[in-house]
Amino acid sequence: MTSTALRPHALPAGTLTRLTPADCTATQWSTAKEKADAGNRVLAFIENGLDPGAFTNDLYRTCSLHLFGHIAHFNRHGFADVWFTTPKDKAAFIRHAMNASGLGDPAWTWSDVEQHIQRALADHPHLQEPSAWPGAPRPHGCPSCRCTPQAGS
Repeated sequence: MTSTALRPHALPAGTLTRLTPADCTATQWSTAKEKADAGNRVLAFIENGLDPGAFTNDLYRTCSLHLFGHIAHFNRHGFADVWFTTPKDKAAFIRHAMNASGLGDPAWTWSDVEQHIQRALADHPHLQEPSAWPGAPRPHGCPSCRCTPQAGS
């Protein structure tokens, strides 16, 4: 199966609320802007369907080093194979993000970014189900959700 066949009916751009530097606390290693920018790239990646072909080195570093207790899975391709290969994997990625603790002092961790992503995803609970991803019937029963199946996705 190609990565194109694995793309879901993408959420419209901007559906998931973006971070601003004011939403983030700088750490010794990352500025508030760097944290916001990286978090926004993760949100855009989710909106665009968790396409394993679009999982860049930058996204890999952000996820494996800073978010939701992820581990490296050896490399970017191993991480993508675990989390973005099938609809079930993609739903598991969202469930993992939603169920992560997001604890810690944001001056030392990325808990502020994690909590923002969790709040943004909370409005789209259907993303935690494999049926939200490709190969599954739609529509879903997501309250106040603007996402709609895209023809040819």
